[in-house]
Amino acid sequence: MRALLVEDDDMIGRGLVVALGDAGIAVDWVKSGNDGEVALGDQAYSVALLDLMLPEQSGMALLKSLRERRSQLPVI
Repeated sequence: MRALLVEDDDMIGRGLVVALGDAGIAVDWVKSGNDGEVALGDQAYSVALLDLMLPEQSGMALLKSLRERRSQLPVI
């Protein structure tokens, strides 16, 4: 399983990467909404973990963009 983490807080991001990695989940971590948009266009993920308050583009805007493309990707 591969997850995309979109989180700009270093402490939260590092903790999630470690915890998910310990659970056997590969994690790609980006720190802005725009970088999340690029990652979602470049890779296939099993799930996306989105922060709401992100630089450049909010998590809600990223989710809206994803759903407008008819993506069924699970998002937390």
